[in-house]
Amino acid sequence: MRYTVKCNNCGHDFVAETESYGTMKYRCPYCGDVLNCRFDAPKSFRTHARSVIPLADASPIEVKKAKQLPTVSTQLINSPSKEKLAEMRHKLVEASQRALHVSKQAGEKLMNATETTSEFVTKSSSRLRRFQEKYTDGDLWIFFGFSFVFILSVIVGLFLCAEAAKLLSEGHSWLFKNYIEIKNSF
Repeated sequence: MRYTVKCNNCGHDFVAETESYGTMKYRCPYCGDVLNCRFDAPKSFRTHARSVIPLADASPIEVKKAKQLPTVSTQLINSPSKEKLAEMRHKLVEASQRALHVSKQAGEKLMNATETTSEFVTKSSSRLRRFQEKYTDGDLWIFFGFSFVFILSVIVGLFLCAEAAKLLSEGHSWLFKNYIEIKNSF
């Protein structure tokens, strides 16, 4: 596929050839500047004819010849050396080993957390079960208790967020006041 590309540096047009879509690098044949060109896949185009003109009534179309533009091909501008590739490969191996070590530690912590959580859930569920068996309306009391705890925690959370917002705004105004004082002192 051929595309006409305009150089950002010198403003000349040239033809770029590629067989794939995406971002390609081209060197301007006029000034030598390197351009990043993005070629997107063409969108499907459909049109409906408004009216059909008989062939006998049609006027001939003049075809304008485009000026011949230079053609450039894509090429890799700067290839890394073998030492640089070996260094990058070594860094990748080290990073993967560190990530593996961190993931093992996280897995162990998660395992411990799930064990303690499951113990807590079994103890609390057995207590709830005993409470439900002891009282006939135990389900209602459990629902009421958890609802009350939830509402109370929402109120406390909103109060704490309001206090944090108030402290933040007071700190911001104090900081702004000191900034203005320091700025005006010079």
